[in-house]
Amino acid sequence: MKIIISHDVDHLYPSDHIFRDLIFPKLWIRSFVELVTGKIGFNICLYRIISLFDTRLNRIPEIIDFDKKNNIPSVFFFGMKSILGMSYKKDTAIPWIKFVLKEGFDAGVHGVEFENIRKMQDEFKDFKAISNFNSFGIRTHYVRYDHNTFKKMADTGYSFDTSEFNKREIELKPPYKIGNMWEFPLYIMDGYVIKDKLETAKEKTIETLDKARNKGLEYFTFLFHDYLFNEKTYPEQKIYYEWFVNYCKNQYLDFVSYKTAISELECNKE
Repeated sequence: MKIIISHDVDHLYPSDHIFRDLIFPKLWIRSFVELVTGKIGFNICLYRIISLFDTRLNRIPEIIDFDKKNNIPSVFFFGMKSILGMSYKKDTAIPWIKFVLKEGFDAGVHGVEFENIRKMQDEFKDFKAISNFNSFGIRTHYVRYDHNTFKKMADTGYSFDTSEFNKREIELKPPYKIGNMWEFPLYIMDGYVIKDKLETAKEKTIETLDKARNKGLEYFTFLFHDYLFNEKTYPEQKIYYEWFVNYCKNQYLDFVSYKTAISELECNKE
């Protein structure tokens, strides 16, 4: 079994959220509740409050450095449109997309549209113009989709999607094809596995990895949001990601990209 790691870029700069959404007020309230209930310490709560004044919220350079050291060919998904919880504009993302590509990593679309195919095509065209790619993938923001979304993605021209995700329980479905597009169901997402104790998240992750191997799955999909790779504001999340990578390495599980997986899947079909 091989591991595919991806990063959704939800946040770039604090200024993207001021007067546009309630990300910071919600963060402050949630952090205060976690402080009172003993889930986080005072310093973490303080750092989250003052993160409004950080130079940037993203941790793209930091997680790229970590992924490079561990030979992880991860992919970063960027938004082409603003939406609640992802309020940066396309032009703000362009330098970061180019930075990711320059560093030798892959990039794709963090889609906002999932119903209107013309708007979906606009996102596709915008990213194609920025990246100069003819072939790339997508994952929708908040993993939103309906029963027609994947067909529309395939018709739009995406080579792969990795939005299918069961929010209630982990579902281990193998990759499958819709037209010319490969659908890679998502198995582990940080926010859904790291809910209470760090050790509980590790145990659930190991259990899921074991189930996937026992089921004979060729690929295991894993999502970690880059902004959580921050030891001051989200230390447990950062520790979890570092643990996951090291655990996979100790289990002799290789890391591959979606594009490599697609090439292997296509070869196996011949």
